[in-house]
Amino acid sequence: MSVSDIIWRPDPEAASRTRIARFMRRHGLPTLEALQRRSVEDLEWYWDAVSRDLGWVWTQPYERVVDLSRGIEWPRWFPGGRMNLTANCVDKHLPARGGEPAIISEAESGEVRTLSYAQLGVEVARLANALARLGVGAGDTVGVFLPMTQEAAVAILACTRIGAAYVPCFSGFGAQAVATRLASCEAKVLITADAFSRRGNAIPLKRTADEAVAACPSIRHVIVHRRTGASVPWTEGRDMWWHEAVAGEPAECAALAVEADHPALVIYTSGTTGTPKGTVLTHGGFGMKNAHDWAYVFDMDERARMFWVTDLGWLMGPMLITGTLLVGGTVVLFEGTPDYPKPD
Repeated sequence: MSVSDIIWRPDPEAASRTRIARFMRRHGLPTLEALQRRSVEDLEWYWDAVSRDLGWVWTQPYERVVDLSRGIEWPRWFPGGRMNLTANCVDKHLPARGGEPAIISEAESGEVRTLSYAQLGVEVARLANALARLGVGAGDTVGVFLPMTQEAAVAILACTRIGAAYVPCFSGFGAQAVATRLASCEAKVLITADAFSRRGNAIPLKRTADEAVAACPSIRHVIVHRRTGASVPWTEGRDMWWHEAVAGEPAECAALAVEADHPALVIYTSGTTGTPKGTVLTHGGFGMKNAHDWAYVFDMDERARMFWVTDLGWLMGPMLITGTLLVGGTVVLFEGTPDYPKPD
């Protein structure tokens, strides 16, 4: 791509209204090049300024931005600070945006469901409490094998709320691919669904999940969202319906304050050239960079809606949900394929 391929540029007035332009004015930086230069030359200034500009909520303030005493390959980000990713995605917005849509999910059937920020907070709290009751806590891992529905967003936010890391699995994976990821991180719980529709065909997700769990002895519980009402195999004492698991749980759950480098999720490579490799992403690192890009690259704010054609098992899925909620926008999720029943 060359400069001549660029078919549109914002006029100066439009450019001046962007979040990154306001950030530059606030810090006396006349050009984008000046901002880029200072962000590289003064790393601590830049990420401190970003944290403040984004209104990041710290339960305990950090002592400094980054500690490189162990070498640049082993940084400690925001040492001394404590926070929670879910609190920054949900709780932070409740006073001003509690009644506004946080997630809109659509299925191939045309069914549309909406969760406000307040409703999302309640659903996350109930599932977080249910996970805690099952023995899930800080440092544990939870597999999430769901289609792109509002339940997928609730599941990942519930995990990070109590300090557990989630492992997103592509909803089209076979059992062996799911098992490899769950076994690698020794997941304690798997959250899945009975089935869902893709190109008009019923995908028996629970059946695949059962095959995967059979090869993963660390899984103690399987939480199943009743998405379609399809008949599914069942293991008493291990399997439980989502709606039954959360039925008696309180609508509030305190977000666990963790260090910025506390694990939030483990995302795996595709495995096409060898064994899938897991990368640990953290509350502060994943959250701050995600919010940064949504705010300054996509210029998103509370008025915007974001839709990305993806699945939870690819990093774009967690990025879509997390980044949009961090800036107070509305996440749009589509369950299935966007070319069904026709590309239009």
